Amino acid sequence: MAYSVYFTAAEGNCGTQSVAKAYLEYLNTQYQNVGVFRAFTNGPISQDSSFLELLTIVGRADDAENAWGTTRQAYVASEEDAMNALVKRYTDYSDGFDAILILGLLDGDPVNPGVLARTGRAVANLGTAAVMALSGAMRTPSQVVTLAHLAAEEISGEHAPIAATVVIDANPDLSESVATLESDAPVVLFPDGEARSIEGDAAAMLKAAMEHGSDVITPLSFTANLISRARADRRRIVMPESEDDRVLQAADELLARGVADITLLGERDQVLARAGELGLNLEEAEIVSLNDPARIEKYGTEFARLRAKKGMTYEQAVEKLKDVSYFGTMMVKMGDADGMVSGASHTTAHTIVPSFQIIKTKPGASIVSSVFLMLMEDRVYVYGDCAVNTNPTPQELAGIATSSAETAVQFGVDPRVAMLSYSTGTSGKGADVDAVVEATALAREARPDLLIEGPIQYDAAVDATVAAKKLPGSPVAGKATVFVFPSLNAGNIGYKAVQRSSGAVAVGPILQGLNKPVNDLSRGALVQDIVNTVAITAIQAQAE
Repeated sequence: MAYSVYFTAAEGNCGTQSVAKAYLEYLNTQYQNVGVFRAFTNGPISQDSSFLELLTIVGRADDAENAWGTTRQAYVASEEDAMNALVKRYTDYSDGFDAILILGLLDGDPVNPGVLARTGRAVANLGTAAVMALSGAMRTPSQVVTLAHLAAEEISGEHAPIAATVVIDANPDLSESVATLESDAPVVLFPDGEARSIEGDAAAMLKAAMEHGSDVITPLSFTANLISRARADRRRIVMPESEDDRVLQAADELLARGVADITLLGERDQVLARAGELGLNLEEAEIVSLNDPARIEKYGTEFARLRAKKGMTYEQAVEKLKDVSYFGTMMVKMGDADGMVSGASHTTAHTIVPSFQIIKTKPGASIVSSVFLMLMEDRVYVYGDCAVNTNPTPQELAGIATSSAETAVQFGVDPRVAMLSYSTGTSGKGADVDAVVEATALAREARPDLLIEGPIQYDAAVDATVAAKKLPGSPVAGKATVFVFPSLNAGNIGYKAVQRSSGAVAVGPILQGLNKPVNDLSRGALVQDIVNTVAITAIQAQAE
């Protein structure tokens, strides 16, 4: 992904343009392909002279209509919709760039109540860090320090890291006072209100922003990263349920944004006719008929061979292929698709049973299981198994733990595995605790490179204070990222309790342990849920 920084004023009319130009000119010397993106516009882009000037500096004047996120008016109407639009448009625009300067509050922009908190949320959701500018003119050093501290608190209170603070028209005496700022981000001074040299102050800002990147992951930044990773190495995903409008709408977005190549099952004329009624463009989709004789013969022959020991005949295999889940799964098995996403209008069992019969487990995987990616406010947790295995044995629980850790790595989560129980360490007794003790030992034996702790209670797994009392010295306690529940009962209750109580976004279930990726959708899935699941499936396929 492109290097990025979010440059913003902390107040109105403090002299941002000269600093932005100096920073941008320096980026231009360090990167071959530099873009400029305006997070919030005030109205017609043609009237945003500061933005247009900066676009021109990097030779991207023609990008003006695409290089902005949303309007301030849209944000007032609905922050959720506006923030979604901002992240989506930025993700699409940034594709292919080496570096992006994101523009926040500039001179001339209205300074409305809550603007710094809004800035912080935008920075966090874009997965970057902020360079914050303010004026030192007519202010004492203590006043500058106070303003910088309050502004930084408001921005960083929304999980947005501050990479550097720029003081424009700085009092020469300020250099000694800035040391009192409680921050490891440097303070860059522009005494005369102009960038003195690209090699000096702008270089300091660039270095600061690079060294103070963001490790915060919001739900929006996580899903944006999924899209970027999926389209970096496009895979073909089959979506069998073309009769569902949500699937067609998701396919339209996936194709338009270049996330994946899409195959739909159905009759081409019917699918395209319905797409036309919905105002969608699916001309680039591959549409495969279940009545295609060549595919029926090809898939039927292989399916019958795979199930021969179960007594399946060719005729029985052909009959099974009338079911879209079996047909789609055979496409994946035969390499005609890299993965499958289904379940919008079918049950979980209907979607995943064919994969157990046809695709089967990959080498080294002892069990097919599932995880949910729990997108918390500022981080991602992995919960398993919450959808497939009812009462796993210790051996199966160990397999779920190692597979869940591998899935965590695949999606950018550093795995620290908590084997959950109602007991921490040796505090409790009973058959259920003993099973987790055994599972922990087996998982450690299988993967000695992983950090695995168990048995451990949930509070000791996530809360450092509790961990210090219950399991001091543990490398997992208090900072777990992967949570393995002892049963489906516990796991399903647990993920839904966290989802509904904390507002976390639950992405999944994601199947793990299969030879090739197949993933299930909730029948209540939204279009964006389907888009995200296809992106996840494509990323899984990239690792095959």
